[in-house]
Amino acid sequence: MKAPSPRGLALALLLEVERGGRSQLLLDRALDRVGWPEREKAYVTHLVYGVLRRLRLLDHLLEPHLEAPKKLPPEVRWILRLGAFEWLCGKPGHARVSPWVEEAKRRYPPLAGLVNAVLRRLGPREAPECVRLSLPDWLCEAWRGFFGEVGFAEGFNEPAPLFVTAYRPLDLRPGPIPDSYVWEGPKADFPALGLQPQNPASLFAAQLLKPKPGEKVLDLCGGAGLKAFYLAAKGARVVSYDQNRKRQEAGARTARRLGLEVAYRTQDLRVPLSERAGKVLLDAPCTGTGTLRAHPELRYRLRPEDPGEMAALQLALLETAARATEEGGVLVYAVCSLTEAEGEGVARTFLERHPEFRPEPIACPLPTLREGLGTYVAPREGLDGFYYLRLRRVDSRA
Repeated sequence: MKAPSPRGLALALLLEVERGGRSQLLLDRALDRVGWPEREKAYVTHLVYGVLRRLRLLDHLLEPHLEAPKKLPPEVRWILRLGAFEWLCGKPGHARVSPWVEEAKRRYPPLAGLVNAVLRRLGPREAPECVRLSLPDWLCEAWRGFFGEVGFAEGFNEPAPLFVTAYRPLDLRPGPIPDSYVWEGPKADFPALGLQPQNPASLFAAQLLKPKPGEKVLDLCGGAGLKAFYLAAKGARVVSYDQNRKRQEAGARTARRLGLEVAYRTQDLRVPLSERAGKVLLDAPCTGTGTLRAHPELRYRLRPEDPGEMAALQLALLETAARATEEGGVLVYAVCSLTEAEGEGVARTFLERHPEFRPEPIACPLPTLREGLGTYVAPREGLDGFYYLRLRRVDSRA
């Protein structure tokens, strides 16, 4: 993927996203290959994430100036969106318009005049809240109905600091919870410093287990094992399960780099485990609606039926987790999603089927959207949205 400038690279990446690519993965790969200054790499990231996060609003702003936007070549539509985003950010006219006119000349010369005219005519336009937040109507209305408001979603459209979990003493700016910090240096320093990128909302799911040295902990759907790293650093004997062997192999390499001991076992977790423990963590697969800041294109790909379908899988995985939890033990269920179906809905159904489990209160230091049967964390100040449910097994019923 060759691009003569940060703007050209941003355009190329957005075209890849439209073809089904993942913005975060595409950005990481592309920026690793270019020898540009960090300032230029940061501008590519700003453009790609900014346009995807504000896409619905940008199309709304462009709409009065285009007769048939869907008939335009994809390259030209993205050029217009990128130019509109720079307008939204307050970039001056000439510095904003001319570069995108040049990009249009390189790709579709006959439409360069259209790009010039449209970008110069842009102006404020009132937008419904769901459009202003660039959310699909079904998700916006579901959040408004469940949480009582949807303004919290503005947090998904704002950049976040780079949060890290530190596995050795360092003088870093503290994050919102213990062991979480804000990193302001180059990522290349991570291996030497024992740092692991991790959102505090993700880290808190592991902290809910309150692991003690020597305790056995099962980390289910652990992926590469980010939460397992924290549990192992606290002295727990951690067994991390997942069905993706490649992710586990990558996690094992990271664990060795951090000097941590984690046992990895590959298994489909809809099948019962052959072991049990007093503490079990299930960070289940989900729709990811709490991660729309880092994965902005996801909001346009999800379907209204997806939360319900994921909830069925989550309940099956919770059955496995429940069988693996010893009497008197703790089971933590977590998802990086903010839907009712995947949070309280799963909790209600599970507890109806399993009277041997009791929910326990959660003292959450993070900003919340809703508390009661579990806790929903708000995506504010760079946090991912999360749902947590902490359960205690009070008898040995099978």
